[in-house]
Amino acid sequence: MPEPTNTAYASPRALLTQWAGAVGAPLVWLAQFEVNYALVPRACAAGSRLPFHLVFFLALVLIAGTGLAAWRTWQVAGKELPENGPGGPLGRSRLLAVVGLASSALFFLLTLAQWLPAFSVDPCVQ
Repeated sequence: MPEPTNTAYASPRALLTQWAGAVGAPLVWLAQFEVNYALVPRACAAGSRLPFHLVFFLALVLIAGTGLAAWRTWQVAGKELPENGPGGPLGRSRLLAVVGLASSALFFLLTLAQWLPAFSVDPCVQ
């Protein structure tokens, strides 16, 4: 299979996409965790769980977006796993794509698992 052109995975936009795919999911998970934690007093006072659900839904959409960015990087870099060999833009792109796919899947499932208690646990329970 011919290798993609150097500009397909070494441009500034491609670098941003690669890093967004690799570290975006953990950052989104952390942000939703902090926002939901900060929402507890307001949700308790309002007696509504809707803000939690909105934050969780938005986080899942954003994490899926980081997974799509990693998938796109993997498609552009040649759909091959990273190998032990010389580095360079192609090797970096493949590594970041695989890391992004794995972290997006992990943090999507983690966020989904954290969402389940929001359906049944009262935010006012201490």
